[in-house]
Amino acid sequence: MDEVDRDEAEAEEYDEQIEQMIIDNGVLLHTLASLLVRKGVLKQEEIDTEMDRLYEEMDSLDEE
Repeated sequence: MDEVDRDEAEAEEYDEQIEQMIIDNGVLLHTLASLLVRKGVLKQEEIDTEMDRLYEEMDSLDEE
């Protein structure tokens, strides 16, 4: 395996690790939000409103 192939393999592995971290953090965040709603600390509407705001912000960044 030459250096280019090794670099590509390392980059692919790195991308997979980042993707897995994003998935894991998403699951953790969802679980935490659900717990806060069940405990009455947050209302589901508050979470929904914040998620809508974040999606709008991400969309505006994609457009730039």
